Amino acid sequence: MRVNRPETTLGLGEHGVLRAGSWFVVLGLVATPALASDWEITPRVSVSAEVTDNVLLAPRGQEESDLIGTVRPGISLRRDGPTMDTRIDYSLNSRRYLNESREDRATHSLRARNDWEIVPDTLFLEARATRTENAASLLGPVGIGASTPRDNLQETTRYSISPVLRTRYGSFANQEIRYTYDEIRYHRSDRNNSDAHRAEYTLDSGAAFNRPFWQLAAFYEKERYEDGVEGEFSQISATAGYRFGRSLRLFGTVGEEFNDYATTRDDDDGGFWEVGAGWAPTRVTNIEARYGERFFGKTRALSVDHRSRRASYRVSYNEGIGSTRDRRGAQFDVLAEQLGTTVDDLFDQFTLDEISFLLALAGLTDEALVEDYFFTQTWRASWRYDTGRSVFGVNAFQTQRESEIRSGFGLFEDNNRRTGVNASWQWRYGPRTTTELATGYTRTRFLGTDREDDRWYLRAGVTREITPDLSARLSYRHQRQDSDSAANEYRENSIIGTLTKEF
Repeated sequence: MRVNRPETTLGLGEHGVLRAGSWFVVLGLVATPALASDWEITPRVSVSAEVTDNVLLAPRGQEESDLIGTVRPGISLRRDGPTMDTRIDYSLNSRRYLNESREDRATHSLRARNDWEIVPDTLFLEARATRTENAASLLGPVGIGASTPRDNLQETTRYSISPVLRTRYGSFANQEIRYTYDEIRYHRSDRNNSDAHRAEYTLDSGAAFNRPFWQLAAFYEKERYEDGVEGEFSQISATAGYRFGRSLRLFGTVGEEFNDYATTRDDDDGGFWEVGAGWAPTRVTNIEARYGERFFGKTRALSVDHRSRRASYRVSYNEGIGSTRDRRGAQFDVLAEQLGTTVDDLFDQFTLDEISFLLALAGLTDEALVEDYFFTQTWRASWRYDTGRSVFGVNAFQTQRESEIRSGFGLFEDNNRRTGVNASWQWRYGPRTTTELATGYTRTRFLGTDREDDRWYLRAGVTREITPDLSARLSYRHQRQDSDSAANEYRENSIIGTLTKEF
């Protein structure tokens, strides 16, 4: 086991958030002075009232009902320019409880990105920022939407900035050099803040190569946690492949890894290889499979993707070693992929609250975070069918993670296996009325212990567009958890009325 513990910590003070905000302000000001009219600005506010029979998700016999009021002001900003593309979605979520006033809270939701083409086709700058609310621990009560009790909530801010240099060597090859600085900060939490520096290099074959293709690649990444724990990962690789017509391609990769992170394995780096095949039997169907070997053993990956005018389905499997911070924020990409859209369109089509619920439906909510490195295996399957008036969806997943070295944090929440399935139906009843029904089940098994949690939920609602910029929603929610630990069982029912106004 190798763990680097420098004498000094990261020094991530409150100014870290200010630095992130400053970058976005500067990037925004570059485009603003002469191009203010190019901005699309949409302020909005939502007001809701919620009646619940178990406000703290307490065990049976300890339930308490409450009336909850929520005010959610927000704003969306869009700008699509010739050299700069900016998208910002922000909302402030203020919840007030009639009886349990200690549950009162104000949290933030943010997704922001800025892509700037500094030198045409050559130099680019990409900036990202997110602020999310999530459960601090799988061991405590975890509810759907904003129903998780305050004692088990934390907020996470993540921001990154990435300059990119792209060079085209005629039709022979295309080169990309990228550096990324990435920082994660936790609020109302004892989790360790962290940052990462990553440098990447790729050289891909150009248009001069028709059927054969190749790539040379390398990367180096260093992660640092505020308590002094560090991890370093680097890799060099070469890939070569051949296309047999339009439908079949075969490829192979060889390389070397140079890693230094906390693990009980005898080896944490070394040579690796991988072979794979991609098959596109039709224009709407793609299948890819990979098999190889790395320092921790055999590696396998599979993806099957089919998209037609009405239906889409996807099956995927992957495995590998990484830190928990690697997976933060990736859930938006996976959700957009399952829905057959882009992340930008996802935020255009749905509100932040709706996206949070869709993430829960797909089993993509953030895992309870432990500062550690894990071997993770993930299966996912999704099906979606759109008739025009109705949209049906089914998702299934299984994720198992095993710590490379038990961290000592979170008792036995380090290693777990989560399995779930859910289904949803959205029906456009009329030109301005939509109904929704969703249900799901998740089982969490804490490996190495006798504890197993089963979570069920059901949500039904109807939304009415009163005017083009005013909508009303009424919904019912039921959720429950069965556990080997009686103290962690709960039942909850609630009725929620929401009014949303855009300006």
